[in-house]
Amino acid sequence: MGVDSVILYSVLILGGIGLLCGSLLLVASRFFSVTLDPRVGDLIKILPGANCGACGFAGCAQYARELVSGKTTPGACRVVDEKGSAAIASILGVENQAVEKFVAVLRCQGEDGVARKGAEYAGLKSCRAAALSFGGDKDCSYGCLGFGDCVEVCAFQAIRKGEKGLVVVDPEKCVGCGKCIEECPKGMLLLIPSSSRVYVACLSREKGKKVMQACKKGCIACKKCEKTCPVEAIRVEDNLARIDVEKCTNCGLCVEACPTGSIVQRGAATA
Repeated sequence: MGVDSVILYSVLILGGIGLLCGSLLLVASRFFSVTLDPRVGDLIKILPGANCGACGFAGCAQYARELVSGKTTPGACRVVDEKGSAAIASILGVENQAVEKFVAVLRCQGEDGVARKGAEYAGLKSCRAAALSFGGDKDCSYGCLGFGDCVEVCAFQAIRKGEKGLVVVDPEKCVGCGKCIEECPKGMLLLIPSSSRVYVACLSREKGKKVMQACKKGCIACKKCEKTCPVEAIRVEDNLARIDVEKCTNCGLCVEACPTGSIVQRGAATA
């Protein structure tokens, strides 16, 4: 067999293999193709596109597919506004239900000059790294470290580093996605309903004397707030005041009663 014949046969064999593979791919595409519901595209246009994952899915596209399949509800997205929620419900042909919006708050007021520092931290400027290094540089091991790991993960620029060693949440920009909650190694951030105006800006569970040695605005578990609340929305447990947002009427009496100022009205805490 000559060289030319070998080349010819090789070309014919390769061509045949290519034709066979192409035919198999064509058949497979017909049998295994998935028809995309056009509503998915419409929903993606309405969804914020931040892919924050607050809905419980990898991103807005997956959430849109799950909505169409009926495996989740429009209320799972915390980011869309009332108008967007109504549009989603209209596309899906379901009743629009109002969903309570949430906003993040910082459970700490231990800014520079308020919380005492017991050491000088010189490591990586990261809350997670500092937390692993003896809990950071503050005497209060529960306090915000202020390096801004939460700032980095916020897709809505709702958190910034403050000038006095704490992070600051902008309630107007915060959509309550919860990414900052997951990122904070100390659990300093909390999601509360946007209708709630009062919260405890402290997380220390130490006894009163030790709290005051570390921070001037820490909760000392004196129970004055508990005794003052007319609807029994506050309980002091494990040396820390806790507010039941379901019962709280935002009257503000606990804010006035707190001797250290550890209970604040949303927007009042500074950093």
